[in-house]
Amino acid sequence: MNRLLMGWVCSALMAVQLPSCQFSANIETLLSPPRLTEEQEQIYQALQLSEGQSVSLKYPKSGTRLSAFLVEDLDEDGADEAIVFYEANRSLAEENPLRVSLLDQKDDKWRVVKDYTTAGGEVERVDVTHLGNNPKKNLIISYSMVDGAERTAEVFQYVGGSLERTLSIPFSILSISDLNGDGNQELFVASAAKPSSPAAAYIYSQTEDGSILPPVHVFLPESFADVSRMSSGILPYDGRMLPALYLDCASGATTVQTAVLIYDDERLSLLYADSADRPFSTARPSGCQAMDIDFDGEVEIPVQSAFYGYQIDAGTPALTMTGWYVCRGGQLMRESVSYYAVQNNYVFILPSRWEGKVTAAMESEEIVFYEYDQQANAADGTPVKKTELLRLAVVNDPAAADAMEQDGYLMLRRKYGNYYMAKRTVQGHALSITDSELILAMRII
Repeated sequence: MNRLLMGWVCSALMAVQLPSCQFSANIETLLSPPRLTEEQEQIYQALQLSEGQSVSLKYPKSGTRLSAFLVEDLDEDGADEAIVFYEANRSLAEENPLRVSLLDQKDDKWRVVKDYTTAGGEVERVDVTHLGNNPKKNLIISYSMVDGAERTAEVFQYVGGSLERTLSIPFSILSISDLNGDGNQELFVASAAKPSSPAAAYIYSQTEDGSILPPVHVFLPESFADVSRMSSGILPYDGRMLPALYLDCASGATTVQTAVLIYDDERLSLLYADSADRPFSTARPSGCQAMDIDFDGEVEIPVQSAFYGYQIDAGTPALTMTGWYVCRGGQLMRESVSYYAVQNNYVFILPSRWEGKVTAAMESEEIVFYEYDQQANAADGTPVKKTELLRLAVVNDPAAADAMEQDGYLMLRRKYGNYYMAKRTVQGHALSITDSELILAMRII
């Protein structure tokens, strides 16, 4: 395959990968606040006039609304209201400096209506959305403390010219989506374990009059200290394809395990979690995350084991192989196996014909795949290697990448400042990998 064709295939594959946020900016841009629009400048001046002192704008750290200014018709009466996140130098040292200011317009001029204290030191994200059957919009603000250790979400409704707080909840993970496929959105939060209760997951919704319904919830296993990441996908359930939540939960200082939740018939159920009667555990290093590895809309769970051919009890460390499992009827079923390079942000899916026949080893910072002797082991418990099939390497020096291409390596991807290189070391063998298989097997994450 020539390099032009390879480039086209790589571009096509990258187009279907999980979305990511990409931007470019120089140091001066990153250190300077965004330029205000004319309307934002008017709102800012009204805020300064009200405060009578200098104020510092605060910007949400994530989400789609990344401005310190939120200008929106919160009560859907045809006129916009404004929300500003800011800090002010206040006289009371114990008072939280992060504030939320509500402004509206009178005679085409902005004025501050009310100023609110907050539940944190940083604005994590801001959402404006409907929940449940409530036809009115909610303003949902997520906060964290400056050290990021604690997070709180607050839900507001704009009623009678002011913001009414309807809910304030601590959380580790927060998501707003249609969790049961009924066309309405719900608020999902997961919280860490406390001395008095285990980690738990909650779903909040609203009635037509805006009342928050009592949350449905499920407690997570006692071994789960906190929830570090959430993925959403679909899975077969009771003859239907339903949304599912996959929680990567901290079960140790550097390890995670995965739990699968489903919300159906107004019940939140723990569909899968590791337990003593399971055939294996999803426990793994915390950087190894559940994801939709094959882009089919269903999340796969990584399960780690020794690569084929290694004897675990021989005393010699074995290279780790990662299997990817889907949840079926409360059990896990393997779909594929791979080498998962967490530090280098890639997963290499082994061709199905390699299963049980090909092993791998780390050699001079390269991953090398070999056909191995399935009937014997070396004295140290490592596989007896036969035919070398493939080498994978990651370099961040363009000169090194060019030199490797001269030596027969293919550049599969270029991302994160890295060059992902591969060299097929044998052809015509029953286990040889083709160029197209090689490109499809490499997943940059």
